[in-house]
Formats: sequence, C-alpha cells, structure tokens
Amino acid sequence: MKLYEVMILTIQVKIFNLIISVIPAYFLWNWIIPDIFPLPEIGLLQMTGLIILIQCIISKGFFSVNTDTV
Repeated sequence: MKLYEVMILTIQVKIFNLIISVIPAYFLWNWIIPDIFPLPEIGLLQMTGLIILIQCIISKGFFSVNTDTV
C-alpha cells in the first residue's frame, strides 16, 4: 500500500473508533453523572471533545507511559 492509502485508512479507522466510543459515553454520562454529582447533561459534540481530550492525554500525545519491561 502507498503512504496516502495508509493515511486515508488510518483516518477512517480513527473516526470510526471515535464514533464507537462517544455514543456509549454520552448515554452513560447523561444517565449517571447528573444524578450523582451536581453536573449538567452534555451534548454529543461536548462528549466528542471530552473523548478527544482524554485520548490525547492518555495516548502518546502529551504523556508517554513507558511499558517496556527490563
């Protein structure tokens, strides 16, 4: 495969993974969090931003966790 084909496939997979992770998190947030804490319900776009932020912090974007064993 050529580089641009790999990049296009990677972008499509990342978007699919984002959609798969946003919808359950959205429903869980609006079902559980407003009852436990005094926080408001959020929309799909806000949950998308929250998921992206969490993925950036956890992945190698901001911080890298060394998982190599010696």
